[in-house]
Amino acid sequence: MENKTQCIKNKKINSFSLENFENLGSINNCHLAKSTFQNSKMDSIKVKHSHLTKANLQKCNIKKASFQNTNLEKSSFAWSNLKSNQFLSDNISNVNFQFVDLSNSRLISCKARKSDFRWSKLINCRFIDCDLKEANFSNTDLRNAIFEGCNLKGAVYNINTRLPFTRDMANSLGMNFVGVN
Repeated sequence: MENKTQCIKNKKINSFSLENFENLGSINNCHLAKSTFQNSKMDSIKVKHSHLTKANLQKCNIKKASFQNTNLEKSSFAWSNLKSNQFLSDNISNVNFQFVDLSNSRLISCKARKSDFRWSKLINCRFIDCDLKEANFSNTDLRNAIFEGCNLKGAVYNINTRLPFTRDMANSLGMNFVGVN
């Protein structure tokens, strides 16, 4: 049986549900607020010019995907595998990235204010011109991560955070250490 890749284009649907789905190839110019894609496999998906606020993308496999000019504010990717993804000019503010593997991903010109990266793996992740103000990096593995031209003012880290630079450098970038000194 042939598995045909599905695409969603030019749709406006609230509370859309597509759980445990495979072979979704693209979402383009859609308004799918409060939708759920939980437990879906969406490797290599291309999401462009879409509105997915408060979407449930928990426990998904979304590897080698690209998100471009998409609003994902207040969505949740908790427990998802997001390895080798690219986020370009997206709004990922207040997004739940807890327990996510974003290793080898690139985030370019993204707004990620107050996003929650606790307990996540961001090894070799590259942040370029991102607004990470007040993001939470507690217990996060940031080994070999690169931050170029990013706003880290008020971003939080703790004793278990594996920073790509010294604590003094983190403090000079405006990051806040929480916990015992």
